Amino acid sequence: MLSLAIASCIEPYNPPAISETVDLLVVDGFINISDNSAKVNLSKATPIANDDGHVPEPNATVRIEDDNGGIYSLIEEADGTYTSVNMDLSLSKKYRLTIVRGNGKEYFTDFVELKQTPPIDSISWAPTLRRDGINIYANTHGENNNGRYYQWRFVETWEYTSKYFPGYELHNGVPLPNTVNVYQCWTTRPSSEILIASTTQLNENAIRNFPLIFIPKGAQKISRRYSIIVEQRSLTKEAYDFWNELKKTTENLGGLFDPLPSKVIGNLRSKNDSEEPVLGYFSGGSTTQQRIFIRAADLPEDIWLYPFQACPVDSIPVAQLSNYPNMFLIGTYGSPVVLGYIYASETNCMDCRDLGGDLKKPDFWE
Repeated sequence: MLSLAIASCIEPYNPPAISETVDLLVVDGFINISDNSAKVNLSKATPIANDDGHVPEPNATVRIEDDNGGIYSLIEEADGTYTSVNMDLSLSKKYRLTIVRGNGKEYFTDFVELKQTPPIDSISWAPTLRRDGINIYANTHGENNNGRYYQWRFVETWEYTSKYFPGYELHNGVPLPNTVNVYQCWTTRPSSEILIASTTQLNENAIRNFPLIFIPKGAQKISRRYSIIVEQRSLTKEAYDFWNELKKTTENLGGLFDPLPSKVIGNLRSKNDSEEPVLGYFSGGSTTQQRIFIRAADLPEDIWLYPFQACPVDSIPVAQLSNYPNMFLIGTYGSPVVLGYIYASETNCMDCRDLGGDLKKPDFWE
């Protein structure tokens, strides 16, 4: 009875801070000497209670300056994304970022050095010991007197199919031969985790089998063909410390001994208000990339076998076709005279786009 009485007194508590309106600028900027380009993503921090997700910061004036007086203006190519190409970049120069928001607030960084990134030795994969999927790894090494801080980002692309190939499309009650291949799709996703490593505690400046991503067995990603392109960057110690603190704050919460949430401040400052926090980081250097493909046939059968969802089929007599909406049809039944058509009750069993993919084959696809 005492336990019931105590339990009945428990009420949820919503801290007022989670719904407060915030106006904190978030910056993710990188200047890439490998292709003489720069990209800066600007967004706003949002309250925990906000379900809108990413909120871009449009209509800003973004510039990059070098320590010799050169100035490069970035163009907004999409909401909150600012880019510049054909820049005259050099490892011998230092660069800084300046931002003027649409509301007139100004922000800037100190001059930062550009880091030379060593090549990626290899991107490899292997089944896990428990045979519950595969891990994909990065391997690299650099000279011992060069930078010992690394970061990786990647983009995944995979090919998949719906369960059935639709042979017909019902249009205004008339079944027509299907001319659009909605059976085969491709999906592309960027990495979302913070992937960093340091060799400062090692005898050599080498990274072996750094885990990039785990793909569980039976995943759609590896049902036919999968590709990943990995970008590697060398970081300064200051940049590494920023990403490391951000990783600990955002990814290691929930346990008794995990770090408490904290505000991770990068290398940007407000010109108007020295007390205003600015989130994010601006850095630069060269990058190296490597792409690999993994075919389903390359994997052990118990890992790649894709369990299609249950896709029950039904039939429509020819006389009743006009009672159905426009839809895909798998095929016909009846011979030699067609008596009706077969379809799947779940549209994603016939149209791969309903599973999130796109019909356009990527240019790089093998």
